[in-house]
Amino acid sequence: MVLLFTGALVLLLSVGGLWVYKSAPEDGQSPPWYPSPRGGTVKSWEESYKKAAALVKQMTLVEKVNVTTGVGWAMEMCVGNTGAVDRLGFPSLCLQDGPLGIRFADNITAFPAGVTVGATWNKDLMYRRGRAHADEARMKGINVLLGPSMGPLGRMPAGGRNWEGFGADPVLQGVAAAQTIRGIQDAGVIATAKHYIGNEQEHFRQSWEWGTPNAISSNIDDRTLHEL
Repeated sequence: MVLLFTGALVLLLSVGGLWVYKSAPEDGQSPPWYPSPRGGTVKSWEESYKKAAALVKQMTLVEKVNVTTGVGWAMEMCVGNTGAVDRLGFPSLCLQDGPLGIRFADNITAFPAGVTVGATWNKDLMYRRGRAHADEARMKGINVLLGPSMGPLGRMPAGGRNWEGFGADPVLQGVAAAQTIRGIQDAGVIATAKHYIGNEQEHFRQSWEWGTPNAISSNIDDRTLHEL
């Protein structure tokens, strides 16, 4: 009976994998859309962009590559670490998961899932959760906290990443994310609003999962994107 169940499960997953293999675009990507908006258009960020440009202007090509590509997944203290530029006083930045609590660490708090927090409709709790999360991150030496999660639109209830966000209502997502970010950044830690758009899928989200060469792509039409 166990063998029969296992065989049926493998067959079902194989069929799903074959469907993904046949339906995915050859390069596994959606068509690009240009032009993208340029950074620095917000007045309050103008000075910061000038400082960043002045710093980058002094960097060599190798230094730029080291900073932007990092040192590799979990190769240093955090899941992501940028390269340093010692001669210009630019340190290595520690980027650490995740939106619900610090990943790969001890003596930390597993905070309630985003969808649970959203269900409270309580802006003060949203802020305090973000602040508490960042306080722990700062004490662990983390510069950039990879959260909150606000990427899942939640249009499909079975979406594997829905629970990390604050719910399907766009106003709720926006307010909860803003309150969380304020809490994180008030503690002196950089927040990361993730994942930018369309992070709906958990299963088949990476290439070569179950032997399929491409991940599933969330192709969203313009109206859906702006309404949700």
